Amino acid sequence: MIACNWGKRMRTAFLLLGLWLLSPGLFPQEASDIHLVPEALRRPERGEAPRYPQDLVIGVLGQGAASDGAYRFANSVLSALAAGNGNAPALADSGPAFVEGLIEEIAGIRARRYRLGGGRPELDGSISFLVRFIGHDESISGELFIRWEEERWLLDDLLLEEKRPLSEIRDSYRYDFSPYERFY
Repeated sequence: MIACNWGKRMRTAFLLLGLWLLSPGLFPQEASDIHLVPEALRRPERGEAPRYPQDLVIGVLGQGAASDGAYRFANSVLSALAAGNGNAPALADSGPAFVEGLIEEIAGIRARRYRLGGGRPELDGSISFLVRFIGHDESISGELFIRWEEERWLLDDLLLEEKRPLSEIRDSYRYDFSPYERFY
């Protein structure tokens, strides 16, 4: 009987000793000790560009080589088109027939959201963005062109491709985990 109690006491002592030894690493005492995301994941390494999310169809999202003002204007154009708001200030200088045609085509997929790819300057002075409108079952991709004229941004053109079922898009692209290769 005495040996049985002694064994239980030793197991309890070892358990408490183990918790005490492990507790500084598991339960930090100061808020400065908490590192939920390692520093290597939070910031790019030297010479490495920041990584932005990618869309399966249009590629890297984010501002790209466009100015902040151009990116904000492109975002407001897409927001107005996705919402079906032809009276939005971003669309005010575009022809009403042109805007109505775009809104009608985008409304055909019942767009719930949009994606704006990185902008790039074109040879003619405009800035282009790859875009995608995503509906419940379909999506439409295209290229948006904006131009700086008379101290403001203007919608130059939006070329849209044929709508495609989302299932077709998901089945044709594989996931690429290459941005995380340095952690393996």
